[in-house]
Amino acid sequence: MEKNKADVTICGSNYILSSDKSEEKIKEIAKFVDDELRRTSRMLNVNPNYKSAVLASLNITEKLMDGNDMLLKLQTENYQLDNDVKHYIDMWEQAKKQVTDLKDRMSTEVDKQSQSSEDYQKLQTKLVEMENAYFDLQMENVNLKNEIKSLERLNQTDEL
Repeated sequence: MEKNKADVTICGSNYILSSDKSEEKIKEIAKFVDDELRRTSRMLNVNPNYKSAVLASLNITEKLMDGNDMLLKLQTENYQLDNDVKHYIDMWEQAKKQVTDLKDRMSTEVDKQSQSSEDYQKLQTKLVEMENAYFDLQMENVNLKNEIKSLERLNQTDEL
């Protein structure tokens, strides 16, 4: 990877820094260090020196470590959220499958009900036919009984 260079000034001293970072990022980092050294020197009420550089380094390191701690915390939360999302996606997929299964079962039950209704109508029609046939047989039975009585009367009158 190409090294980028940048001319920077930190506490009045000029430096040429090189890095894999862009020139803008190198200048941003140098400005941060310059600002931190100046802030520390103001707090110590001295010109930037070795002592202010050490304290500035400690401050920068503290910020870096806080950032790393925050990053670790966010990564942990992100991992947990990823797991939660996977869990909810699995639940969603299971719910979709259950809905599909229930729709299929409902369709099957509707088909069964429809078939049962058709069977019921057929049985109803057959029952009406059988009732009519039974009624016709009763009428025929009555007619035959009447005919037998008539024949018996005729037979009795012939015997006399």
